[in-house]
Amino acid sequence: MTETAESSTPEVNPEISARTRKALAEARERGVKLGTAGAANIRATVEKRKSAADAFARQHEALFAALQELGLTHRAMAAELNARGIAAAKGGEWTHGQVQRILNRYADWKAADSAQA
Repeated sequence: MTETAESSTPEVNPEISARTRKALAEARERGVKLGTAGAANIRATVEKRKSAADAFARQHEALFAALQELGLTHRAMAAELNARGIAAAKGGEWTHGQVQRILNRYADWKAADSAQA
């Protein structure tokens, strides 16, 4: 039976239900606290994304330094990156906002290095 205008209860697929129960049990075994929202529950995901963003930024650090030496604006840098066919982190085209965020990341690294010295 499928969901229709006459019936508001959709058919339950036992295979999907079993996979869902198994995935939830595995998550509990890994220590994921289910049913709770908040920063602690997503910390691993945030750290993974930050690590990937840092790796991408390090890969392009010399290129951005060269673009900055040319005195280009963020929009001009984005246009130049797109003209060169260099994909942004998620594979799309660059925007001025993405350029600004990566330059801010470099500035944060520089500030952290200065604070440690």
